Amino acid sequence: MSSPLHKLNKSDRHREVFRRSRPKKVVPLWRQPIEALLMLIGGIGLLAFLNWIPQWLEEQGLEGIDIVSEAISDLIQGITHLLEAVIGFGSVILMGGLVILGLTLLLGGSWRMLRFFAHLWSKAKRPSRRGVHHKIRR
Repeated sequence: MSSPLHKLNKSDRHREVFRRSRPKKVVPLWRQPIEALLMLIGGIGLLAFLNWIPQWLEEQGLEGIDIVSEAISDLIQGITHLLEAVIGFGSVILMGGLVILGLTLLLGGSWRMLRFFAHLWSKAKRPSRRGVHHKIRR
């Protein structure tokens, strides 16, 4: 039978939780220039595409400034609608909280009032225990 206080063997002392993280894999030397070339080609292609967009918009009869100003206007309108919705939702939550608080106060106050009247009625029915008063001697 094994006891719960058995000695820790070497494998228990060095659990995986406390091991250092695995060493990073070294990228092979032939792979580094291929990745660099792909990144350079992708960056050049993306910048060329972005440079071509205004020319294409002109051909379509659109101006980039008009599109950007319209997009900014739409963004501002969207943000104002979002803020109005958040304020409306917050007011609904606030009103609901106030209703719950009012009902809680109403129920708590009526419960305390009932306890008060019950205490008064039970005192009125009971005879007084004070009886005879003793004089204090000096």
